[in-house]
Amino acid sequence: MAQNHKRNGHHQGNGNVQPGKKSKWTIMVYLGGDNNLTPNCISVLQQLEAVKYSKDICVLACFDSNTPWPKGSRYLAINCRRRSVKNGIDWEIHNDLIPPDRRGHGLRPPDFCRDADSPEATPLKRTDVAEGLRRFLDWCLKNHDSERYMLILYGHGPLVAGQTFLVRENPQSSLRFEDLQPLLAPHFGPERKLDILACQNCVMNGLETAYEIKNQVDVMIGSQGLVLADGWPYKKMISAIVQDPAASTKDISVKLLKACARHLIDFAVMDRSSEQSACSLDRISEQDNITTAVRQFVENLTEALAFERVGDELSLKYPTICDAIRLARLEAQSYWGETFVDLYDFCERLLKKCNEAVRANNTVLSQLGLNGELQPRFRETPLVKLLRTIISRCICVMQKIEELVIASYYIGSELQYSHGLSVFFPWTLPGEPYTFVKTEDDEYILKPAFETYAQYEFVKESRWADFLLAFFKATLRRVRRAERAFELRAEADDVAEGFVRENYEELDEVLTTDLQKSGSSTGVVDHEVWSYVKNYPRRNYLSPADCPRKILDAGRQKARTPTFPTPTSPPVSYLGWNVAGIVREVIAKQPKSGGKSVPPKEIVLTLDQPTRRSRTKQQP
Repeated sequence: MAQNHKRNGHHQGNGNVQPGKKSKWTIMVYLGGDNNLTPNCISVLQQLEAVKYSKDICVLACFDSNTPWPKGSRYLAINCRRRSVKNGIDWEIHNDLIPPDRRGHGLRPPDFCRDADSPEATPLKRTDVAEGLRRFLDWCLKNHDSERYMLILYGHGPLVAGQTFLVRENPQSSLRFEDLQPLLAPHFGPERKLDILACQNCVMNGLETAYEIKNQVDVMIGSQGLVLADGWPYKKMISAIVQDPAASTKDISVKLLKACARHLIDFAVMDRSSEQSACSLDRISEQDNITTAVRQFVENLTEALAFERVGDELSLKYPTICDAIRLARLEAQSYWGETFVDLYDFCERLLKKCNEAVRANNTVLSQLGLNGELQPRFRETPLVKLLRTIISRCICVMQKIEELVIASYYIGSELQYSHGLSVFFPWTLPGEPYTFVKTEDDEYILKPAFETYAQYEFVKESRWADFLLAFFKATLRRVRRAERAFELRAEADDVAEGFVRENYEELDEVLTTDLQKSGSSTGVVDHEVWSYVKNYPRRNYLSPADCPRKILDAGRQKARTPTFPTPTSPPVSYLGWNVAGIVREVIAKQPKSGGKSVPPKEIVLTLDQPTRRSRTKQQP
């Protein structure tokens, strides 16, 4: 950080931009360091200082540190200084340490000297992080005119379906997904886009983010998965721009990727896989774009995952395609604990699985000697026609992704199937993180992550949430209702029923009751151990096949009653699992009081919408 006049000396005029002089590039670096990344932010600033600049490049940094107090940011003109620096440090520093009251969101302590209550704090229109980034962008664009602009975001992530993007610790705050586009829109739009948005954050290169900022950003650079805090060589990256500032934005983006790739190869020694890509967002605004392709893809996938009624049972209409989708998701490149998936790779695996299903069915016809005779009719069956359509949709989506991704790379075996763009695709219906949302009636409702995600513009336009819900329902396991006995059917039995016969153990009653805590140590969920990969039934939502036999009332459901008509087909508890075995015996045991049996009181929770409204009733 100390001055080096031989490299960046002021007497040479190296890096000093005169007032009114338009540079070719202004590079804005936002360092979200009010957390454990503070030392890493200093390292980034040192790398930025080490670049041998020309007059064509202006680099500005915003350092949000975890010190000093009061909290605030420091703006640093790394090389495009407008005045002589004589403070012994080779930076022009502008403080943004604005007292909380002047920011408009100060904390007001209680006044115990007065009887009246103290006024409440002024509510924030934006989060602290969003407001800090807004002020930095305003300062950069107001004081530095340039032909092209690049914004680098450095901090924690992810942005989609989370609350950790550019997170700061004191006060706790993060940038929300819905904040990003409004922050960029006042300065960048269809007429003058931000040339490059480069994100050294986890899980940024997704279709949801790309669609959200398509009108403000030309090229987006980032990763689909985890990003190393020291993974970007800033000196080499900025130097690549300095060497040829007149190069096209796409060419510069490729140079930046190459600089990162060379740097991250070293981390392969520690078996650390990495990937990164640059995506051109102008293709998203075209009429026949990726969003249209995904929407058509979703229409056929939701059709393939539909249920139909067969007798008294609900069953999947196309179980073969459901298995193909599930296997494709299992094999596809995934990120962030199986929360996101590489969309290109998912489509590739799905078309392979669908093609295998067609070939397997055709093999049966061949073995029967009916291949040539029945193949035209085979092609016209609903299953085969839908398989062909899904394959064509996969190819179309893959082609659109190839048009969007300018360049990409991967290092290491764990991420070798990355192609540049991911999409939100968890195995089960996500609930966390929950957020409180203020309504027009000044009331607050609790919204789970999936409800928030479903409101993203890409999700609404592509109807991707419709597919996710269909997938969650189709792959959700049925409740274990009772023990079953399996046996192999006789050779002469009808093959339409398969080779296996299963019979439920006859039950006299089924216990469908809520459970109460037996001590202060119970009811704690260890999220480090619990897995959300398995799509098991949970409280208040079941597989569609189980819904017709769902019991909402707590208590003992006796056999041969309207709610439990046959002992061989037990009902399903609203708990998402049937109380059985030892647990049933423990609950059924009634406590003694003065030698008399006292019926236990049960509190039954019935949720119409699990995250919003609840009613309780007491059952004797």
